[in-house]
Amino acid sequence: MAQETKCLTNGAQFHIHVMSQDDTVKVEVSLPKHTLWDVDEKEAELLSRLIHNQLELVLRPYFMKRNREYEAHTAERLVSEAHAKLKLV
Repeated sequence: MAQETKCLTNGAQFHIHVMSQDDTVKVEVSLPKHTLWDVDEKEAELLSRLIHNQLELVLRPYFMKRNREYEAHTAERLVSEAHAKLKLV
């Protein structure tokens, strides 16, 4: 569970929607007026990469879980196929 922390972005409103039925996470942040008024293209690209990296850190455990489940399913399938081949011999 996430730790409750002191707000570091006073005035920002976070709109986060997690939709498990279509595997989608939507994030929008409404910032106070003029928060980004002097951000140039280079800084905007950096901000975009930083946000991307932070979201990857948050979502990584779900990918790790999915990969473990996929690997277990694949292993089970391979064992079943091997048993089926042994029966044919």
